[in-house]
Amino acid sequence: MASAAICDESRKMTQESGLKFEIVNVSGCKRSLVAEIPAEETNRQIDEFAREYAQKVKVPGFRPGKVPLAVIKQRFANDLRSDATQEIIRVCWKKALSEHDLHPLAEPTLENVQNEPDGSLKFQLAFEVLPAVEIKDYKGIPIKAAQPKVEDADIDESLMVLQDQHAQYVPVENSEISDGHYVSFSYDVEIPGKAKPVHEEEGACIVGDPRTEEAFSRNLKGAKVGDTRTFEVSYAEDYRQKRLAGKTVRYTLVIKEVKEKQLASLNDEFAKDIGAESLEGLRSRIKDDLITKSKQNAEKSAREAAIDSILERHSFDVPECLIHEEFENYVHQIAANLAQQGIDINKTSIDWKKMFEQRRPQSEKEVRRSIALDAIARQEGIDISEEELDAEFQKISENSGKSAAAIKAQFEKDERIQGFRELLRRNKALDFIHRNANITEE
Repeated sequence: MASAAICDESRKMTQESGLKFEIVNVSGCKRSLVAEIPAEETNRQIDEFAREYAQKVKVPGFRPGKVPLAVIKQRFANDLRSDATQEIIRVCWKKALSEHDLHPLAEPTLENVQNEPDGSLKFQLAFEVLPAVEIKDYKGIPIKAAQPKVEDADIDESLMVLQDQHAQYVPVENSEISDGHYVSFSYDVEIPGKAKPVHEEEGACIVGDPRTEEAFSRNLKGAKVGDTRTFEVSYAEDYRQKRLAGKTVRYTLVIKEVKEKQLASLNDEFAKDIGAESLEGLRSRIKDDLITKSKQNAEKSAREAAIDSILERHSFDVPECLIHEEFENYVHQIAANLAQQGIDINKTSIDWKKMFEQRRPQSEKEVRRSIALDAIARQEGIDISEEELDAEFQKISENSGKSAAAIKAQFEKDERIQGFRELLRRNKALDFIHRNANITEE
């Protein structure tokens, strides 16, 4: 047993009413409740259950409620022992929580249950708690921040993006299809297992675009309006459209229209169309936006550099259950993103074990980050008021189309309020660290 190597200070003993157990500090966040229950206590508990059984069970040859305890104990020995064991474990755990001020992060794991020949009972309950962490030297952290810089080339690039976003597609005649063309077509689909081809009225794609199936781009190149193209596409098992997933489908396309992208000239007229007074005014607005974004990115980098500096200087154990919880949250984000694309995460071929091992260092860092920020918030008396909480819901409301009250009510229904408050508290602690850092510009 691992507790043999633990010094006496790591043990807390409880011995009352026949329940004898100790709490062993296995590590900074791992604990073990080690119990040795004498036969008298186990037998007493068995007798209590036997009396309950006697009032409920039916035994041939005896009237209900008149079955001798000796018969009950002999006939239901295994069930009584099991019930007594479970009850003793439950009571020990309840007493441990109240008497030793324990705050486990998850339900305990039952280990090494031993029903001894003499009637005594031994078992262990393994569980994790938050490590006792005190963060030092988190004020005046030296940080180098990049000075916001915006070059003319950056403005030109942003202008080109705007130009592309406001481009129009215009029809072209007697032109062979090439990359960048917007092609409209009608098509038939022959799907394995379907008795007849499925006729679709129309479809469209941009040839050579990353979002276009490569087989479509390859087979449409060189075609003209009125041409027919027949080809096959093999879809992956996890393809987002279930009727096509894992199948090889034959398409027959008839080209209806071909359009090419036409970019507007970068002049005052273009600038006015998107709300600026002139092209020069648009360039000035873009520059201001880029500077603002650059400052935000620099501040974000400085904040992360500050907490990274703290984590590098503080070593503490991280509860395994919180690492798994962080990974589960990460998986939920992946599932939500896939769902938006029409993909069922349960039908993908993702190797979750491999993904966890790859993600584990980042998950552990995220948990360490949270523990450190919680410690700093506690040391500085940082908290989130109801007014601050409501203000955050108002911010969410402005971007969601729902009222702040409705969003808050949904958070309360989903039991997410406490987690959201903790997130805000950590962000507030990080703000405190950033405000008190020694920041110099590079």
